[in-house]
Amino acid sequence: MNVLKWIILGIISQTLTVWGKAPSSSGQLKYDVQKMSQKELVSLVSDFVNESAPSRMVGREGHDKARDFILKTIAQFDSKKSGKVIVDTFSPDINEAQRFYQADFDQKVLGQFPPSDPNYQKWLRFTNHMKQTAEKLKVNQGSNITWEKSGLDSSKVLVVSAHYDTISLDTKSLLISERDSMPGANYNGSGVAVALGLIKLLSQIDLNYTVQVTFLDWQGIGFLGSHRYAQELKKTGKNFLGFINLEMLGQDSRFFDKTKKTGNMSVYCRPQDEKFIQAVNTHGARITGLVKFEVKPIGFENSDNFRFWENGIIGGTYSQNWEDDFNPKFFQTPQDTPETLNHQTLYASYEFLAGGVGGILLDLTK
Repeated sequence: MNVLKWIILGIISQTLTVWGKAPSSSGQLKYDVQKMSQKELVSLVSDFVNESAPSRMVGREGHDKARDFILKTIAQFDSKKSGKVIVDTFSPDINEAQRFYQADFDQKVLGQFPPSDPNYQKWLRFTNHMKQTAEKLKVNQGSNITWEKSGLDSSKVLVVSAHYDTISLDTKSLLISERDSMPGANYNGSGVAVALGLIKLLSQIDLNYTVQVTFLDWQGIGFLGSHRYAQELKKTGKNFLGFINLEMLGQDSRFFDKTKKTGNMSVYCRPQDEKFIQAVNTHGARITGLVKFEVKPIGFENSDNFRFWENGIIGGTYSQNWEDDFNPKFFQTPQDTPETLNHQTLYASYEFLAGGVGGILLDLTK
């Protein structure tokens, strides 16, 4: 009888060891979230920037190094291969990029300014320059990298995305400075680091739903990586819980902020996305109060979110406060280095988003 008792206890113990890794409360989740320290997260940004120097722009040597760094880090963070890695190598849709830039000019400039106006001329030069750049870079393939972990209900999928390429713009002409250094610590090394941190967390716990954490390519040229990825998602016919796009999570200062505050970040969405976003924020706020992501249902055209919207997937972009604390000195310039980041805000953003993502995937109620 005692032997049978120990066999039963052994089976129960083994079952708990294998399957009992899902936090049942936000407090338990917070313990797992904080296994990644602020120091580790900041080092992750620095390592990513250093290994992909001098620039992650399509066609530059750092572009491929960035892809290799992401793959290497995923393998390190998910050494037990609880998820699978999918590398989607694609030929960029240059016609779509050129259509995008021309449509943007037609909607925002044509008819708003006379052709003789300096603003008209500036944006015409920019539009033609970007269309020509896309044509020139078409020989370079793109690579979207996805880490996918299945949940108990694999028919429902949560998507987390962050682009890993960069471009460097001349702040006056807005034309690409192709040979400039572009560290891209905030844009978008910060988003990449948070996404990698999420993989480290989620690889260790069992999930109710499937998650895809995707590192998008070709964002700087027509948002072609997300264009490709969102179209492929739509083809699967799965039920998407929503998407969370990560963009520039390390810029936060009192000096540049119009309101002289820190921790006031933003999430950009549409009215129809608000219910999903509010659910993410409720879970995130249970983990940390050091940052708040104000919901701004005003739409957003400066990140990959609109490509998901085009394909019928709800969600939004979690980012810095573009209206009150933008800081153009660092945006897409050689000054965007790890030293300029607000490390506390970056880490708090990771905690908040890990709580949001984890709470959704685990159906936490407290």
